[in-house]
Amino acid sequence: VFVAEDDVGTYTIKAVDDPQTLNKTLYLRPPQNIMSQIELVKIWENLIGKRLEKISISEEEYLASKK
Repeated sequence: VFVAEDDVGTYTIKAVDDPQTLNKTLYLRPPQNIMSQIELVKIWENLIGKRLEKISISEEEYLASKK
């Protein structure tokens, strides 16, 4: 999830003015800013003008690499 500074400011001001948010935790997750890793990689590939090599590994391989 990516949240722009402008969004943080907007939602913070809205929360300050809303009595329902008094003494509550505010989580900022605007639906337009949710992006998968694949979507992020595609954007990056378009920006750099190259296609990146992608490999898949199993959960076991990933966990073993963290030891």
